[in-house]
Amino acid sequence: MSRRGRHRQHRALRRPGVSGAGLVGRARADRWPLALTTLVVALAAFLACAVPRLVAATGRDALHHAVREAGPRTDVTLRRAVEEDALQPRTLHEELAASAREAARTARDGMAPDLGHVLTAPVITLATLPLQVTASRRGLDTPVLRTAFVDRDGPPDVTWVAGRAPRATLTARDVVARDPAAPVPVEVGLSQEVAAALGARPGDTLGTRNDVRSSAVIALDAVVSGVFRPDDPDDPVWTTVPGLLEPRTVGTFLTRQTQLAGLLSDDSLPAAVLAMPAGTTTRVTTFRADVDALRQDDVRAVAAEVAGLRAAAETTTTPGASRTTVTTELDTVLLEAHARFAAAVGQTSVLLAGVLVVVLLTVLVTAGLLLRRRAAVLSTYRARGATLPALALELTAESAAVVLVGGAVGVTAAGAVVPGPVPWGWLLPVLAVAVLAPPVPSVHAAARATGGRRVAADRAERSAGEKDRQAGRLAVESVGVLVGIGALAALQVRGVTSGRAGTDPLPALGPTLGLLAGGVVLLRVLPLLLRHAVRTTARRRGLVPVIATARAQATAGAVTPFLALTAAAGLVAFGTTFVTTVQQGEADASWLAVGADVTVVAGPDAGLDAVAADLRAQDGVTGALTGRVDEHAQVFGPWGGRPVRLVVVPGVDAAALLAGTPLSGTGRLARLDPPGPGSIPVLLSEGLRAGADDEVVLAWDGDRVDLTAVGTAPASVTGGEDTVVVDVATLGAVLGTPVLPDRLWVVGPGAQHAVEVTTGSVPALDGANVTTRSGWLAAHRAEPLTAGVVRLASGAVAVLLVLGALVVVLAGAAGAPQRGATLASLRTLGLGGAAARAVTAGEMLPGTLLASAGGAALGAVLSATTTGALALRLVTGQPADPQPVLTSWAAVPVVVAAVTVVAQACLESSLRRRERLGEVLRAGSQGPFVPR
Repeated sequence: MSRRGRHRQHRALRRPGVSGAGLVGRARADRWPLALTTLVVALAAFLACAVPRLVAATGRDALHHAVREAGPRTDVTLRRAVEEDALQPRTLHEELAASAREAARTARDGMAPDLGHVLTAPVITLATLPLQVTASRRGLDTPVLRTAFVDRDGPPDVTWVAGRAPRATLTARDVVARDPAAPVPVEVGLSQEVAAALGARPGDTLGTRNDVRSSAVIALDAVVSGVFRPDDPDDPVWTTVPGLLEPRTVGTFLTRQTQLAGLLSDDSLPAAVLAMPAGTTTRVTTFRADVDALRQDDVRAVAAEVAGLRAAAETTTTPGASRTTVTTELDTVLLEAHARFAAAVGQTSVLLAGVLVVVLLTVLVTAGLLLRRRAAVLSTYRARGATLPALALELTAESAAVVLVGGAVGVTAAGAVVPGPVPWGWLLPVLAVAVLAPPVPSVHAAARATGGRRVAADRAERSAGEKDRQAGRLAVESVGVLVGIGALAALQVRGVTSGRAGTDPLPALGPTLGLLAGGVVLLRVLPLLLRHAVRTTARRRGLVPVIATARAQATAGAVTPFLALTAAAGLVAFGTTFVTTVQQGEADASWLAVGADVTVVAGPDAGLDAVAADLRAQDGVTGALTGRVDEHAQVFGPWGGRPVRLVVVPGVDAAALLAGTPLSGTGRLARLDPPGPGSIPVLLSEGLRAGADDEVVLAWDGDRVDLTAVGTAPASVTGGEDTVVVDVATLGAVLGTPVLPDRLWVVGPGAQHAVEVTTGSVPALDGANVTTRSGWLAAHRAEPLTAGVVRLASGAVAVLLVLGALVVVLAGAAGAPQRGATLASLRTLGLGGAAARAVTAGEMLPGTLLASAGGAALGAVLSATTTGALALRLVTGQPADPQPVLTSWAAVPVVVAAVTVVAQACLESSLRRRERLGEVLRAGSQGPFVPR
């Protein structure tokens, strides 16, 4: 073997490979920075797992809440008239109950699986027309009785406390021989409450008939066969017919009636149907939504199946047969809830992505601190012959161990708080970056420690090389800025409401990348500001400002801490603006939903005007106004005829009343005052406007009224529906009779108390429906989606504040050794403790304040420009996106950063008091930094 070969072999044998002892030794020496890194990684893993699970749980709860709030509107109801041959004499349908069950079973079996598994067992209902009880019973307000057959997987379970179940009262032969004008006897069962209200006992007969003004007389003798008690009063079967379990009083002072119902059996049902005119009895099959079975992932499939079911019912297969009609709003409710959830996912993704980016930047800052502590060790290790691959393997193994422990702790904690599947799409990128963050810069530093960097001997070449490096850095920064601008543009164009409840990475990272791009620009501005500060302090007396600014200028090149603090401060401002805007938007939405502090809906009654006058005289009431609202008025215009919402109010008084509220556009109500005879001005909602002076015709109570549009109705009056607003006095003059009010709007801080006091003492308000703005607002803020989004945003702000303070501490710790050596040397020259603290704070404050204040300003700007893209209207309940509301909370990061710097300066000063000046004078390894 040649001498060169032996030399190479000998050198290879002496070169160290992967050293487990060295790995353990470095980890032991740097255990506290590694422990901090583990804690930060655990936080990142916890957030990456917990937040998506919380969002998913919130979406599920929001969907269930929306369906529950919609109530019967989400029931899938199939209606079909009981078929009878009009050309043949009427007969007794003895198998009517069995055929109804078979039809319900067929309808259930014919549904698609996506729809069938979210619906409960069908409730079958066959109810007769409501008939007035002819004999007065215990002073009930106009008792109206219906007989009803209900079934859900069989007859409802009841206990007969008196009497027995209803039986048949007629046979087919009896029907042929009976007098058609005679009342039909029908056995019914009454609940205990209904029987007590009627004073009925088994064997009693309740004579019922329709209104005497009707052309065809309908008479039914309800024979009480027994009195029952339901085994399960909460069974949905009892909710299909009002008054089946207990009397139900409806209407207002002048139109009140008591609804009652008697229970039919399979045997008594045919006679009850026979008592009704042919074709008036309808078989109703109701499928209630199974709330617990609904999931956000199934919404689109269920909505599509509902639409298909509705379309299929429009086709009548047999000519002349009864048509089955399908009525439900299940698809509409589900799609609206899904759209709100998709917006919430996008909004929380923006905040979560920002928090995770700041966490990863914090990991990079921690890695930089580790690198400063290990610089000499890595240089020595490399000088002794360690290969870069071996060093990279050791550092990666150490980093992987740290990330594994931190990730396991975070995932376990998240599982304990919010159980659910692991969101790998959020977790894996976080862990991957956390694994690579420490070893990459360390290997790069080790490579430069021994290889060095070649420097040209010629001054011109050195200058050209420096310009090339500056140009390269500028190019990289420009690319980063362009990426941030592109992400913001993507957010503006796409928004957060995509076609599905998923996360689009680029828009989700838009605000964060925009803040980082702004941080790059601020980082370019920082040296200019410090250079000016150094020149300014150099011309003034005092050593502390000179040293502080010089030290700040020398340590201003730390990129990662600056960007991390900028992003954290900006996202805090973004999050606080988000929360404040949502809360203000909810308050504005409450005004739009209620229209006043209190709204009272009663029956048409002239006495409401006197009630309004009494309310205006009470303390805390700034105004009270009456009006009339018809939800189903008919209007004809350039767009044809359509049912609209007619609002009749005193225009000038309404404008004056609402002028002191946050409602906008209410001044247009004053235009309803007619300029002269023959002109009836109206305001039309946006959807009805076709031109400047639209001519429309109102058909109301059998009268034709010509109207002229003079403006657009404010959103506070339209409620998002097609609406026509007209002055009450003008309409009454044209009709020749006054328009009786049925609405009462009350405004003022004491409006709710005044209405509560008045409601119980005024007959006109007895039974009225009272809606308060505060109650609506409290209920809306308690909704799962709204409360969940606000809580997540508030939690993100708190985490970002902690991370911002941690970044300041880590950045200060990175420069602490050199700063300590400088200040220790200056102490030998007479620098006092207070001056040392001032120098420390002055060194760290410029960059910290610029990053935090600049980030907060950037966050406020981004909040103002991205509100529309976040679709906050879907959270607040407004028809349009709310205006951003900036708050002083956006400045909290600046205060937190400044307080952290001051506290760190005091802590460092306290620790340096233990240093002996003799040791400082003897130390020569690291000279002090004293500016010239």
